[in-house]
Amino acid sequence: MKTWKRGAWGGVLSLLVFVTAACSTKKAAGPREIPVKTQEVVSGLLEDSSQFVGNLEALARVSLRPQINGRITQIPVTNGAQVRAGTVIARLEPDQTATELAGALAGVQAAQDGVRQAQANLRAARSQQNAAQATLELQKLEYKRAVELLAEGVIAQQTKDTATKNLEVAQANLKATADQVKAAEAALEQANANLRQAQANAGTARVSFDFKAVLSPIDGMVADIPLRVGDFVQTGQQITQIVRNDVLDLRIAVPTSRLNQLRRDLPVILEDPNTGERLSQGRLYFISPEVDTGAQTILTKAQFRNPQGQLRDGQYVQARLVWNRQPGLLVPVVAVTPVGAQAFVFTVGEQDGRPVARKKPVQLGAIQGQQYQVRSGLQPNEQVIVSGLLGLVDGAPIRPTAQTATNPTP
Repeated sequence: MKTWKRGAWGGVLSLLVFVTAACSTKKAAGPREIPVKTQEVVSGLLEDSSQFVGNLEALARVSLRPQINGRITQIPVTNGAQVRAGTVIARLEPDQTATELAGALAGVQAAQDGVRQAQANLRAARSQQNAAQATLELQKLEYKRAVELLAEGVIAQQTKDTATKNLEVAQANLKATADQVKAAEAALEQANANLRQAQANAGTARVSFDFKAVLSPIDGMVADIPLRVGDFVQTGQQITQIVRNDVLDLRIAVPTSRLNQLRRDLPVILEDPNTGERLSQGRLYFISPEVDTGAQTILTKAQFRNPQGQLRDGQYVQARLVWNRQPGLLVPVVAVTPVGAQAFVFTVGEQDGRPVARKKPVQLGAIQGQQYQVRSGLQPNEQVIVSGLLGLVDGAPIRPTAQTATNPTP
């Protein structure tokens, strides 16, 4: 029995020694370190900016409409294709223009025949006039001789009367041929007028016939083509649009309260309204001389180059108009913890030679990209904690891992 008691007490003492040692070891280990990631407070350009929303507008947008009625025989381009000015977008089989052109060309041929006939008639009339003129000259000589011979008593009065009559007939014939020449000249003039009209009609018919090819008047992108080969289209019906997207405009209505800051060439940054992703940067190029009296705003326009075609006509965007930029500090948005109206960040501090979290109140400005502008509360190159913030308290031991700070948006 004594042996059992001694053994039992020995076991109890051993257990107490083990528990005491374990407690001592745990106490010596201290609180567990919280793994966190940190970033350095960076210097950058702080922006004073205003946000606006709107839809982009292409500088050039053309609706393609046929100038003849016809059936589509070919559409050699696809939706969204980039085309040059003069590219054939669609070909048509004319409805009536081919028949009209054939009739007009036949009219030109008939008018040309009429001109040739009128020219021949004029030549004949002038030839007859020349013959009549020669006959008249001859009859004048005959009449003069008859008068002289009658005076000398060589011929009778009857012979002289015959010469007189022949002269009168020659004069009448010359007058008649002269009238014929005038009539032939008038006929030729009318034939030439008929030819000009026929040629004009043929030109009009040919233009209409040539309109069977619908061409792009500008460089740009082909919009949706809802029609198909075989469809019948009428004059003025829209086939598609050609949109030039290499440069786009954005209308921005700026409040008159900003009038003293408004100037051309102010930078404007485009952002995706859903993701905040930066899309492009442009500048103001137009400021209206008038104020919208109802809204008390001033119309401005910013222009954006789009060489890669990432932007689209009509695209809804968010724009940030930058009034000015000045040096300052930026802190990641994920590092900020709001408590009521006050914002805090945790920085990396030191206690007993070990890193700990230090809670600091900060005064922040506007969000700039993925960062806050810092008005006060932080110094350059301080390390702020950007992960593991949930449950983090001031003075908590941490195990920091630095990560590369994101460059501030210029």
